[in-house]
Amino acid sequence: MYKKILCQTLPLKGKGWMVNQQVRSLSFNNEVTSETECDITFKFNNYLNQKVQHKKKINKLFLEWFIGITEGKGSFIVLNNKIYFDISVSIKDIQVIYYIRKELGFGKVRIKDLGHQDPSDTGGTVSFYVTSKDNFTRLVSLFNGNLCTVNKKQDFKNWLKIYNNQYSKEIVFIDRVIKPSLNTGWLSGYIDALGPREGNFTSLTAKRAQRQNKKFNSKTFYLKFSILAEDKKEFYILNDISVILNSIKNIKHKDGEGWILSISSFNKLKLIVNYLKRYPLKTQKSLAFTVWCKIYNITLKKEHLNEIGLNKIYSLSLRLKEMNKYL
Repeated sequence: MYKKILCQTLPLKGKGWMVNQQVRSLSFNNEVTSETECDITFKFNNYLNQKVQHKKKINKLFLEWFIGITEGKGSFIVLNNKIYFDISVSIKDIQVIYYIRKELGFGKVRIKDLGHQDPSDTGGTVSFYVTSKDNFTRLVSLFNGNLCTVNKKQDFKNWLKIYNNQYSKEIVFIDRVIKPSLNTGWLSGYIDALGPREGNFTSLTAKRAQRQNKKFNSKTFYLKFSILAEDKKEFYILNDISVILNSIKNIKHKDGEGWILSISSFNKLKLIVNYLKRYPLKTQKSLAFTVWCKIYNITLKKEHLNEIGLNKIYSLSLRLKEMNKYL
């Protein structure tokens, strides 16, 4: 049985927007609905009926992660009244694209934009893309009613309309409110999709010490996890993420950038660490997270209070800074 809750809606107010974990059905022209029925889990029954025959069962954790990365990097493309679907990542994450194709059991892989026609060229990209009516139908059964973000829901709704026209179908768009949870793989996929500016793991050790011209010590560094939402509509998903991380007060508006969720409290970072150990990242970002966790563990053991521990943190922080440049 799928649980449901009733979500109260509250008005947003400029830079000092009221943030509430149940805010969902808000518009930006001050039209507010009173209640929205909210499902709090994904439903894969329709996709189960449409999966490729050689797949005996579905991987629920993968599907949750796949929806998350799609909401960050996926494209529901409409061109000349025809539909296309594409997920493109850096060539460094080519293994992720092959992993997606393997788990779904359909789709194609395309390598493009290689400066020297060399798959190891970090300037290239690789895409997972889908063709054919049957595979588009599988995507419809997977995404319809299972998307979290406002923007991607709208993209999919438009895409579905063209799908119906193109293939003479009458599939109705399902608008369910799905919220991120620490008990699904969605957030892991979404973090995997975010670029170094939109979502990252950082240690402000060396940068802060150098900027303030201070000697590096236990007071000149801290760990941070952050997610940036540039679009007003994506404020909603940022709010939902902040709720499950007990960090609702950590969202701030930055002029010219959008809204940023920054977490540096070790009690709250523990939620991130435990979650991503349970639902691992799959892109190159997992390597940065591993280095970040080493700093986290050193600090947790209070080894940062001695010179040996500080030197380890300093070295790892410089390494993490370099890694974040190429994510």
